[in-house]
Amino acid sequence: MAPIVDYVSSRLKRLGLRPRYYGKEKTPAIVARHGNGGVVLSGHLDTVPRGTGWKYDDGIFARGHLYGRGACDMKGGCTAMLLAAEHMIAAGVPFALCFTTDEEVTMAGADAATRDSALRNAPAILVTEPTDMVIIHKEKGQLQFSISTSGKACHSSMPQLGDNAIDKMTSILGKLEDLRRLPKNPTDEMTLSLTTIKGGTRINVIPDGCEAEVDVRYPPTMTQSSVLAEVRRRIGRKGYNLKIIYNLDPVETNPDSRAIWTLKDVIGSRATVSSVPYATEMVMFRKANEAVAICGPGDPRGCHIVDESIDVKEVVKAVDIYTEYCSRLAGQTR
Repeated sequence: MAPIVDYVSSRLKRLGLRPRYYGKEKTPAIVARHGNGGVVLSGHLDTVPRGTGWKYDDGIFARGHLYGRGACDMKGGCTAMLLAAEHMIAAGVPFALCFTTDEEVTMAGADAATRDSALRNAPAILVTEPTDMVIIHKEKGQLQFSISTSGKACHSSMPQLGDNAIDKMTSILGKLEDLRRLPKNPTDEMTLSLTTIKGGTRINVIPDGCEAEVDVRYPPTMTQSSVLAEVRRRIGRKGYNLKIIYNLDPVETNPDSRAIWTLKDVIGSRATVSSVPYATEMVMFRKANEAVAICGPGDPRGCHIVDESIDVKEVVKAVDIYTEYCSRLAGQTR
C-alpha cells in the first residue's frame, strides 16, 4: 500500500492540506481537513486481487470507461473526492477527506480514524462507494462463524468401528436448509450461506473431523444474538462446536435526517434512497457519527469482476454533487 499512500499524501499536500495518519503503519487511514465543521468524504484505496481473464490492461481508457482493478471499487469515488476538494478549497468551503487502505479485509483503519475530531464533529460522513449515485442509508450486518464436528477414524470397510464426522455435519446443515433458502427480499431480510466445508483425509478413511464456514447477512432488525438463536433453535446445542469468526453490526441512518434529505435535494428529482445487503466502512464511522450515508459513482455490480471499469462521466457528476453537498452543510454541527 505504500505507493498509493505516498501518492495520495503528496496530492493532499499539494492542495495545502496536512495529512494525519491512524491505525497500522502498513495499512494506515489518512485524514486531511480544510477548515472546521465540514462534511467528511471517505473512500478506500485498497483492492481485491486482480485475478485472471482480463481483456484490458490496468489504466486503459476505452468507450468512455477507465479499466483496471479498483477502478469502480473504488478509485472512482476517491478521485471524485480529490477533485471536489480542489473546488471547495477555491470556494472556501470546509470539508475533510478520509482515505483507508484495509477496507477489503478488516476495516481497522476506518475504526482508528474515528478518533479524529473531523469525523466526530462533521455534519455528515459520506462514504463514496459505488452506488450509481443512489443514496444508501442502511446496510446489513455480517456474521461469520464456523461449525465443527468430531468423530473417530477407522477403515472405511468397517464403518461400524468409527464415528463419521461428515455424517454429523450433513445432519446439522440439513437442519439449516430453510435459513439457506433465498428470501423474497434478500436486501432487507437475513441470508445464510454455506461458504466452505472441509472434512476427511482419504477416500478409504472414515473422517474424524469436519468443519463448515457460514456467512450470514442480517438486517438492522436483528442482532448477532438473535441470528445465533435462530441457528441454535434448529441445530440444538450439542454435538458440534460453533466459533464466531467475524461480526459487523447492521447500520441504519434515519432517511428523514438532514444528512439524507440534503443529499436528495442536491441530486434532484431522480434521487433514490435505498439499502444494500453488504457491509461498508459506514459501520465503523457510525460509532463516531450518526449522520452517515453512502453515495458514489460506479455500478456496484461492477466490483471485483473481470475488466472492472468506471464511466468517467459518472466521476465528473459525483464531483459536482459532492461539492454542492459539502457547501450546503458547511459549518453545520450535529
